[in-house]
Amino acid sequence: MCGSTPIITYMKPLLFTLFTLFTGVAHATDIAAIQHAAQQWLDQSLASSNGVPSYQLSQIDKRIQLAPCKQYDVGLPSGYRLLGNTMLKIQCVEGASWAINLPVKVSLLVTYYVAARPLSGNQELGAGDLSAQQGDLGTLPGSIILDPSQAVGRVLNTAVASGRPLRSEMLRAAIVIQQNQKVRVIFRDGGIEVANEGIAMNNAADGQSVRVRIGTRQIIQGVATATGSVDVSD
Repeated sequence: MCGSTPIITYMKPLLFTLFTLFTGVAHATDIAAIQHAAQQWLDQSLASSNGVPSYQLSQIDKRIQLAPCKQYDVGLPSGYRLLGNTMLKIQCVEGASWAINLPVKVSLLVTYYVAARPLSGNQELGAGDLSAQQGDLGTLPGSIILDPSQAVGRVLNTAVASGRPLRSEMLRAAIVIQQNQKVRVIFRDGGIEVANEGIAMNNAADGQSVRVRIGTRQIIQGVATATGSVDVSD
């Protein structure tokens, strides 16, 4: 009996050491799995981006104690977008019940457009008025022009200095019909079209409503087209 006491005394520290090593390895594996799940989600979510994506994912503090998890759900917390300095929400949905937020910086290299020269207000933009630049979308205004077709043919609300980024709120549709202008009116009813002439009673851009006086008394309403005619559908 006396000989068994030392065995019990020395086994306790050994068992504690083995338990500590085992849980430490398991904890490290869980952290690596969480990081991997976050990276997979980012890769998949950014794969169809209109630009060249990259990201810097923060490392989870290994001192955080998280119960083992069999399945993770990764997404953006409410109010966050997948651009710039943002956050991922990683939640255990099988095996445990916890959730953490993981900071990430997402960059998206895109082509955007600036004024190629000083541009004046009320100027209709042509292709030569735009100059392509590249930059991180996360550092640019949200309404930046990324497609020249969004700007060419539209009119500036105000003057724009050379090199200044063009934004959608700076632009409006060009006027295609002027007040008191003689216009061609096309009446459409099924497959039948009838053309007439009238006088526009207001300015209108492509797709906007316009009132037209036909003859001396009749007033009709239609939609202005890019060609300057007015479509009237029954």
